[in-house]
Amino acid sequence: MKRKVGSFLFLISLILLLTGCWDKKEVEERSYVVAIGLDLPSGLDIEKEQAIDVTFQFSNPKLNVKGVSPSGGEEMKDVVSLTAPDLVSARNMANSFVTREISFTHNKVLIVSEELAKTEIFYRLLTTAFKDREIRRETSIIVTEGMASKFIEKNKPEMMIRPHRYYQFLIDRATETGLVPESTINRFFAITDGDADLFLAMYGSYNKHKDGFQDEDQYIAGQVPKKGGNPVQLIGSAVFKEGKMIGKLSGEETRITRLLDNTSNIRDLFSSFQDPLDKEYKIAVRIKKTRKNKVEVKLRNGPPEINVTYPLDMKILSVPSMVNYAEDIENQKKLKLALEEKLKENAEKLIKKTQKEFKTEPFYWSLYVRPLFSTVKEYETWDWNNKRYPYADIHVTMDLEITGFGKQFRESDIEKVID
Repeated sequence: MKRKVGSFLFLISLILLLTGCWDKKEVEERSYVVAIGLDLPSGLDIEKEQAIDVTFQFSNPKLNVKGVSPSGGEEMKDVVSLTAPDLVSARNMANSFVTREISFTHNKVLIVSEELAKTEIFYRLLTTAFKDREIRRETSIIVTEGMASKFIEKNKPEMMIRPHRYYQFLIDRATETGLVPESTINRFFAITDGDADLFLAMYGSYNKHKDGFQDEDQYIAGQVPKKGGNPVQLIGSAVFKEGKMIGKLSGEETRITRLLDNTSNIRDLFSSFQDPLDKEYKIAVRIKKTRKNKVEVKLRNGPPEINVTYPLDMKILSVPSMVNYAEDIENQKKLKLALEEKLKENAEKLIKKTQKEFKTEPFYWSLYVRPLFSTVKEYETWDWNNKRYPYADIHVTMDLEITGFGKQFRESDIEKVID
């Protein structure tokens, strides 16, 4: 009897081990999508016909085979576009001419045209697509100035032949610099379906605009003065309210937004400021945020009062004016005061813009308002974003700490080097 029970349990264990392989697919049997583009279809009335132009960029499995050398431009040929009712239907329709089973499991980015993002259809399409088990929550959203299909076609990185690696590196590095926001699908729904705060998506462009020279972080995509290389630019952010795009922020404004948001994961930044003691020059700085902002909200009969303490650590990297800041205490005080005033001015300017233009805040300060109410219904009735925030009295206090001045040269040392 014991032997029969043991044999039965052994067979059951084998079945459990083998059940995970019933739907196994080899790499050669699948076409892995690494970028998806969404556009409004031309010539169709989207209010009467549910339709969308979908572009798929596939990863070529031959490029991952050891010993196989890819030919130039081969990867960009694996791009197809079609018109379908929604994203999930487009995948099945594409299999009418794509020989392998299409998979979204390796997709890194969802590229949306600005024209589509400004309609209510985008939120509905993304909501239905999000139910598909292969749509990853960490997929990043990029809003492009022109068509998403052209953004994918014109995106030809010269130093990277594998697009799945390119998009991953591009997004990771861009978010580290703070010039673009963290804009995953998961964050989109968390913010949009939560308190309806402003959601910021990465903003990209393949066009070129000649708007003159500005500081390094005051551009938006398409304005960066560059020559040669990949025409695609990624800087700034598209502003969404209740799932619909309502405006744009520059790279500088995006940085400030992320610094004022305690939920945003930001490392160190590089920027430049006007030298307060010699205004013909600018100093280069490295900014780190090692402490969280302190946000205090006070409820009153009138507009609420918000006090924000804005802590930053800054290291001076370059002083082209040759002003002695490292050894002169008085110069250090003047520099710190000037930097604090400029940082505070930039933050207050952005806050006023969100109050007057967007009527909602992108800093996720609603997290500090909710605990002030005993019930969710009471908080929703109070209506933080639409009725309270636009009229709130907001005070910003800078807490700047200069941690170093880099390597310094005296005038005598410079003269020796020049001679």
